[in-house]
Parts: sequence; structure tokens; C-alpha cells
Amino acid sequence: MTSPETSRRMERYERELERMTRALAQQIADGARRRVYRNLKSPKARSPLADSIRVTADSAGGRRVGTDKYYARFVEFGTRYQPARPFLTPAAEEVKVNFSLEDL
Repeated sequence: MTSPETSRRMERYERELERMTRALAQQIADGARRRVYRNLKSPKARSPLADSIRVTADSAGGRRVGTDKYYARFVEFGTRYQPARPFLTPAAEEVKVNFSLEDL
């Protein structure tokens, strides 16, 4: 049995972790969009790939960053005819998670 104080603290931690995962996922999505636009040949062009990058909630309560464009994997990893132009992996690597539960 948990005390009321412990329950409140656990709820506060859960809310803060939820807020942090939302913010981290959004940072990754924003970074991926910037990378796609940076790789365009024309700086004023629109990019359906960049515009399709979204953050969604998964069934486990986490967040997913992705796109529904089938060709995104070819851009990210390349093909034998086209070199890779990674946008999602580097964006995820740029986001550093650095926190302590004592800070909450």
C-alpha cells in the first residue's frame, strides 16, 4: 500500500516524464524537417517529405516520430543508385536526454 504522498509524487513524475517525451519527440521531428530542407537543391522549394514528418502517440504511451512517405527510407539509407541523405537518425542523435528524477 502506498501513502498519499507517494501516490502524488508518482503522479507528478509520470506527468513530467510524459511532458519530456512529448518535447523530445517534437525536437527530433523539427530537426528532421530542418535536415530535409537543408538537403533540397532549391532553397525555396517545398518538401512533401519534410511536411509529412509527424509525432504520434503509440499504444504503450510513448511517442513515435515518422512519416508516411514510402520513399523516406530511400532518402534516409540510400539505394545503390542514390547516396544516403540521413535526416531522421541524425536528428534523433542530436537530442540528448539528461535529467534526474530528483530534479522533479
